[in-house]
Amino acid sequence: MSRPRPERSLTLPDDGAASATDLAETLTTAALSDIPRGAPEPVWPDFGDHDEAARRAVAAVAAMLGRPVPDRPKEPRSSAEWLARRWEADESTLVNVSRDMSRTLQRLHAYALQRWVDRHPDDVAVFGPGGAPQRAALDLGNGTSVSVPSVATVLFPAGSAYDTAVAVEVAYRYGQPTITAFTPPGGLALAERVLADLARTLEEDHPYRGGVLSARSGNGTVDLMPVKHTVQVRGDVVLPAELWREVDLFCSSVTTRRDALRALGHTTSRGLLLAGKPGVGKTKLTRVIATELAGPLTVVLVTAEVLRTWMTELYEEIRGLGPCLVVLEEIDSVASKGSRGDTSFAEFLDALDGTRSSDDVLTVGTTNDPDSLDPAVKRPGRFDTIIEVPPPDQTGRTEILRLFLPPDAPVDVDLVASYLDGATGADLREVARRSILEHGPDGLTTGRVADVATSGRWKPAPVAGNYL
Repeated sequence: MSRPRPERSLTLPDDGAASATDLAETLTTAALSDIPRGAPEPVWPDFGDHDEAARRAVAAVAAMLGRPVPDRPKEPRSSAEWLARRWEADESTLVNVSRDMSRTLQRLHAYALQRWVDRHPDDVAVFGPGGAPQRAALDLGNGTSVSVPSVATVLFPAGSAYDTAVAVEVAYRYGQPTITAFTPPGGLALAERVLADLARTLEEDHPYRGGVLSARSGNGTVDLMPVKHTVQVRGDVVLPAELWREVDLFCSSVTTRRDALRALGHTTSRGLLLAGKPGVGKTKLTRVIATELAGPLTVVLVTAEVLRTWMTELYEEIRGLGPCLVVLEEIDSVASKGSRGDTSFAEFLDALDGTRSSDDVLTVGTTNDPDSLDPAVKRPGRFDTIIEVPPPDQTGRTEILRLFLPPDAPVDVDLVASYLDGATGADLREVARRSILEHGPDGLTTGRVADVATSGRWKPAPVAGNYL
């Protein structure tokens, strides 16, 4: 004999998407039908915006009927589990191929992945931790950025990106940035192809190509970041004409002589070492070269820490950027005669040798004293050309003083320059600056500037006095 059931009414919210009657009927049919004992528990259906209200209604009706409340399906714990459900396959049979990479390279691959998503905006499905994919901003320089997946799995159904369904995951495994391609069972070759195609997409449309980048140490590897480049032109640097000819000859391997070298089987990668005491203009010269080559080439300015620690990774990172100019400041810190036997020294040489395996990489290094460098650094094939940047001669000193003094100041700059034999460009700039500080731009005369030049007051020196 059946028990009498209390009279209860069931009311569900109605937002216009579905009527309460429809929902009640769905609840009754899908979740609360008279299921024989021992049969599987009903599956919790998806009621969209009504989900929470529907669950409360089911709980009430289930209590009246003496039946258990159907469990809501658990969220997938991983990309593989999510894909296995979508592809109706056993998780262990899915194919996945991963590539470990730096954070910068992962973000750039995510940029390429976003390009794929943009081509199939209505087809893809995206999964992330807790169901919500994470995104990050990729800095493109010049104050602009683009949003890319940072922790997410993108599923491309069959017939979209490929004839077969594939997925690409952007993730961190034990802190290591990775990109992983997934396919249904038996798709190993396709998974490899997906990663190769993703790299090719990046190579064809690299957001950093032709820009100016800073190579910095971060998160246990090297990061490339766009930086604002200070434009320097040849008129800003006073150097002998023969030095400029050597610079032009060096650059011609990736500009005017590139095709001729390639046709004859020569590499277009070269190394240039600028040597000279501090202040002669080595850094300014590298900036002039960078200004002239940026655009056709990608310029990479390398910090001292990367120079000491991450040179191999650096040259791996710049693959795919196209022709590159790599600027290494003060290589004395890693390549001096006493460095032989150090891991950083060996890695530095290996990195220089590695440039010969790929075309179109120009490396410019600077040193204060070429004689202090290990001879292995200066051999042909690493730094093919060594240019001594001398202090300016009388004509050069006159030109530099004219650059830094007011153009209408009544100063015999040729006379002042004659008092400063051996001074570097930085020294001459400081003479001009000190003169302006002491006398103002309108109070300059030949005698006053000459007094500053000959007194040595422009040279850095401790000031005598008592300090608290």
